Formats: sequence, structure tokens, C-alpha cells
Amino acid sequence: MSRWGTRFAQGPAARYTPDMAEGGGSAMRRFLSHWFRRETVRRALAAACVVGPVLTVINQYDVLLGLDFSARLWVKVGLTFLVPYSVSSYSSARAFMDREAAVSARTTPRA
Repeated sequence: MSRWGTRFAQGPAARYTPDMAEGGGSAMRRFLSHWFRRETVRRALAAACVVGPVLTVINQYDVLLGLDFSARLWVKVGLTFLVPYSVSSYSSARAFMDREAAVSARTTPRA
């Protein structure tokens, strides 16, 4: 099995490997590995559970008060929860990548 296949076949907790911090793999692959890290997912779910209901009430209060719970409403609610989840996941993944870059810059010998 390829190196990529073994890395992603071991589950979300095993997706980040030390060779990624050293610049191994593509930037997108490293970004996605950080996106699906356990702590990133946990943080994003917490953000979505706090911000999602607030945004839902703000954006859909008239439908909620009218008790019109259609399939269309549930799709909108799902998308409303997806926004804070995605923003939190993106910012966490970028923070991990920025930290990798800072560590790499400090440990790379200068010529």
C-alpha cells in the first residue's frame, strides 16, 4: 500500500504524522490532515453547537415561530450549523499549518 494509503487507512487520529511537520506531503494533504484532527473536529463541533442555534434563531425566527418545520427548513438549519463548523475547522487547520511553518523555520539551519 502506498504511503498515502497507509496514512489515511488508520483513522482520524493517525492522519497526522511527524513527516508532515517536516514538509512531507502536499500542502493540501497536510491541510486536510489538520482539518480532520480529533482536536480540530472537537473544537469545530463545540463552535457549531454554540453559534449554530443563535444563527438559526436569527435567520429563521419567523418560520420557527410559525411552526412550519418543512424539509427546506431542516436543510437551511443544517447549512447554518455548517458555517461555524467550517470556519472553526479552517482556522484551526491554518493555525496548525502556521505553527508547523514557524517550527520548521526555527529548526532549519541557515546557510
